[in-house]
Amino acid sequence: MILHILVSIILPVFFLIGVGIVSDRVFKPDLGTLSKLNFYIFVPALVFIRLIDSQLSGALVGLVTAFNLLHMLALIGLSWLTFGLPPFRQRRSMLTAAAIFNNCGNYGIPFAQLAFGDFGVQIMALVLVFQNVANFTLGLFLMGDERTHWKERLEEMLKAPPLYAVAAALLVNLLHIQMPDSIRFPLVQLSNGLVPIALLTLGVQLSRARWWGEMLPLSAANVMRLIVSPLVAAGLAYLIQALQLIAPEQAAQVFPVLICGAALPVAVNVYILAIRYDRQAELASRIVFWSTLASAVTLTLWLAVFTS
Repeated sequence: MILHILVSIILPVFFLIGVGIVSDRVFKPDLGTLSKLNFYIFVPALVFIRLIDSQLSGALVGLVTAFNLLHMLALIGLSWLTFGLPPFRQRRSMLTAAAIFNNCGNYGIPFAQLAFGDFGVQIMALVLVFQNVANFTLGLFLMGDERTHWKERLEEMLKAPPLYAVAAALLVNLLHIQMPDSIRFPLVQLSNGLVPIALLTLGVQLSRARWWGEMLPLSAANVMRLIVSPLVAAGLAYLIQALQLIAPEQAAQVFPVLICGAALPVAVNVYILAIRYDRQAELASRIVFWSTLASAVTLTLWLAVFTS
């Protein structure tokens, strides 16, 4: 099982990341352009196509959203207490952001496609939308503090294209609109481009990361993101099943995706916010780098446990 996961799921992901690292060393592509292509074109196209093709019920969408909210609140509490200890206190805001924000876009959607197929991508797309909203609201509160006005936070959130992709998909499904092939075909092609482009972009980002130093906070953040976070998700999944809020056969499909999603490495957006608001950007870069590398091991183990 573990060998199969490594060869068929983890290795393809890291092969494409490796291509991105090599591409950066050889061609020095413009990272800003790559990131914008992902965020403004490929991710919205994939979210839209997956959701209009989705058979997810409104109840399941609500459950996934509630799961993500409860999971994030639990992580915030644990992180704020843990990183309030003397060795971490000066970095508490950034370390908390690293614990609660995962890379469900560049990394999570390709991983879900390989590990769980189209259904996994539909669930991960919902996680991506939730994380985007949280990133441009809670993330700005954590990293920007009093220097960022609430109107600026709202403007940042409303700039997130996946939100509009979700709204458009919901409208299409609600009105039972049949997408003409002249529109659907290019959107499908763009959505198919997300996996390689996203992982190439992640490789370029990792190639430019500063990877050594401040090992104690680095290790603490990685433990919280890669181990504590999926454990909290597993406990929450067990509680929901115990309360019989979801059918057993549906739980068997949904919860492995959500638990593995909770084990994804730290979001690159944490580093971007750290640069913008001068919040230990070098440490944030190292955390993203090491959590991504370590996830090759931890995600393999979590996937083996929850899909066996």
